[in-house]
Amino acid sequence: MRISIIIFLLFSLFLSSCMHHKIRYIQDKNEVFEKIGEYSNQVPDYRIQTKDILYIKITSTNKEINEYFEIGTSQLGNSSGTQGNSFYLMGFTVNDTGYVSVPVLGDIYVEGATVKEVQELIQKKTDEHLNNAIATVKLVSFYLTFLGEINSQGKITVMQDQVNILDAIALAGGVSDYGNKKNVLIVRQTLDGTKTFRVDLTERKLLSSDKFYLLPNDIVIIEPLKRKSFQLGVRDYTLVLTTVTSTVTMVLLLVNLLK
Repeated sequence: MRISIIIFLLFSLFLSSCMHHKIRYIQDKNEVFEKIGEYSNQVPDYRIQTKDILYIKITSTNKEINEYFEIGTSQLGNSSGTQGNSFYLMGFTVNDTGYVSVPVLGDIYVEGATVKEVQELIQKKTDEHLNNAIATVKLVSFYLTFLGEINSQGKITVMQDQVNILDAIALAGGVSDYGNKKNVLIVRQTLDGTKTFRVDLTERKLLSSDKFYLLPNDIVIIEPLKRKSFQLGVRDYTLVLTTVTSTVTMVLLLVNLLK
């Protein structure tokens, strides 16, 4: 009896240790606490696609020109999605042919360019039409979609130029208790088509990976842990067993009453 208890306790400790590693973010087994970790990475360049919405602001000494571009710059610092509708209605949408129509400047082809390249292009166009005017360009259609074992499924709006996967998951409420942090699927739309790759949120090397930063329109799918499938299966079998037991009990009761 005592040996059985010891085995049970050791098995419980083993399972606890396994679960401990599954629920932690960014682990390093050989980490030295006195050492400061440094992880360099490069933010991937996002290439403008059709249907993207751009914030374009032309600041000039001409008041009439300024009025064309009054979109509400004070809202850009807000990271929540509550202000997204105003940008959707008042921003400049890249049409199906890859052009964006800008007052005074006309139609400008921007598909496939980075935000920085678009700003340089619009600044060049601005210099051709206006004197002493400054062009500002930002991508405001930065949407991410979360599915699976996340505490807040759905689409979120990120009102900033870049976001890493940890920040994005925090905006979505974090991974649920049944989420597998070691198996996160990213679905990404590119100019060449749809690409997929997987991310392990428990690995410290993610901090220096090119997968650390998300891009607009990425879909993040948190896969479930195997124990969730097991628990759901047990629940279903328990329900079936309870139903069968209740039915048999009722039949036996009726048989006894009819005797």
